[in-house]
Amino acid sequence: MTARRSSSGFTMVELMLAMAIFAFITTLMWGSFSQTATSKRAIQNEQERAHTVRVALMRMSRELEMAYLSDNENTAITNRRTFFTASARADVDEVTFSSFAHQRLRAGATEGDSALISYFGARDPDDRRVLNLMRRETRRLQAEDPATLLGEAYILCPDVLRVKFAFYDHRKKEWATDWSTLNAGNGTPYLPAHVRITLTVVDERGKEVSYSTDARIQITENISYRPQPS
Repeated sequence: MTARRSSSGFTMVELMLAMAIFAFITTLMWGSFSQTATSKRAIQNEQERAHTVRVALMRMSRELEMAYLSDNENTAITNRRTFFTASARADVDEVTFSSFAHQRLRAGATEGDSALISYFGARDPDDRRVLNLMRRETRRLQAEDPATLLGEAYILCPDVLRVKFAFYDHRKKEWATDWSTLNAGNGTPYLPAHVRITLTVVDERGKEVSYSTDARIQITENISYRPQPS
């Protein structure tokens, strides 16, 4: 009778087979983790993008709701302290208005209680393909060209596709895409009752997504308020 010798260890074939199975499982796990991480980043970017858009819409809505016109204006001059103008553009409409939304952040600063606020579009200096929604606010109200008044401009919402404004004329019962309280003959000497804002961006999937809000202006008629000199 011949006794069998016990064998120990693995053969080369068994070892290679085990390594192949291990490499296959590792590849599957790595692919799953990589896809999860990619999806997580996409969701986070989309949430951050939506948050940026919502904050921009909320700020514009709040500031537009506090727009006003003063009765103490010389209507014979072109540059006035309080006014509301809006012009439709192909991509980002331009709006400039006097508002009570100004906040004094520094004690003793030479700033008034109200200011001129402007929204407009501008190409990014680092990438001309990117269009940014800009916001500019002056430090005071003066009967001068708004472009010459001291103020700060910054990006309110980066990389937008379109920003459109629509203004509801409560006297004519109709919507308009342009507005001006400056033109003596053809102007509208009061403010719109509602401003509809539509901001369009491109999401992470390359699709256009539009967000809208409505601002209800509290004071549509001129008020007996004289902007205080600073």
